[in-house]
Amino acid sequence: MASSRNILLLGASGVLGSALAETLGVRLAGRTYLRHPVEGGIAFDARTASIRALVERLPARPAAALVLVGETRIDACAADPRGTSEINVAGVVRVVGELASLGIIPVFVSSDAVFDGQRAHSTEDAQPRPILTYGRQKLEVERFMAAMPPPWIVVRLPKLLSPMIDDWIRGLGERASIACATDQYFTPMRAADAAAALIALVDQQGAQGLYHLAGPERLSRRALLEAVIEEYRKHAQPAASITECTMREIEKSQKLREARPLDTSMRSTRLSVFKLPSVEPASSAARTMVREHFARQPRR
Repeated sequence: MASSRNILLLGASGVLGSALAETLGVRLAGRTYLRHPVEGGIAFDARTASIRALVERLPARPAAALVLVGETRIDACAADPRGTSEINVAGVVRVVGELASLGIIPVFVSSDAVFDGQRAHSTEDAQPRPILTYGRQKLEVERFMAAMPPPWIVVRLPKLLSPMIDDWIRGLGERASIACATDQYFTPMRAADAAAALIALVDQQGAQGLYHLAGPERLSRRALLEAVIEEYRKHAQPAASITECTMREIEKSQKLREARPLDTSMRSTRLSVFKLPSVEPASSAARTMVREHFARQPRR
């Protein structure tokens, strides 16, 4: 696919959607939202709205569409599996099918939540065994697309650093306790890096099938927080205290509806054939985010 072609963003009101829109610039064919309006966005409900009608409203026909629509809150999916499945599975499947029928390449943004957390560095060949309702919903769409004729792309993303790092930075400035799991591991990345790599992948001639787009560094949640604290101390004294605990203890204290997978780290094996933008390691990116936070603060 030529890099000059336009891309449509479906369900792009979140952190990743904003990063994708900024990265695409003039190549942004359109951007939709459901509950949270965005500047220049078009209201679109994947459960009922017509892709054909949406495309006819756009100033230019897109070559591909990044499908981000859906309920991403894990506990919301657990609390209402049937209701959230209407958009996360039925709605997405309908949208993907319509895109394909119009000759627009569907690019489904999936998640590391398709894994049960029992192994490190899962590759694209690893057997997905989701323990989260959200992960099972993602996997249903993946399997639907795997049965489709090409072209189509599925990209599993890891946890993004925002808003997690932003919450920690804010919490460090308050006299409170930050509970942090020591036994949960992942390969997180910044939304901007994810956006740049995603778009570069879509632009690759011959890109087809399932890909992992993971950060280059596997680390625990606690280790990531420590990187934030180390950089924070260069600018101010943290006011918060840190309470180390297990993920199961957090689930109990916060009354989470489903147990979280403990290791969703991924390895991007299939991306090695493409030349994509580099991704900053999570610990380095976290420090960068702390510096950016303090750079925005008014001088005293």
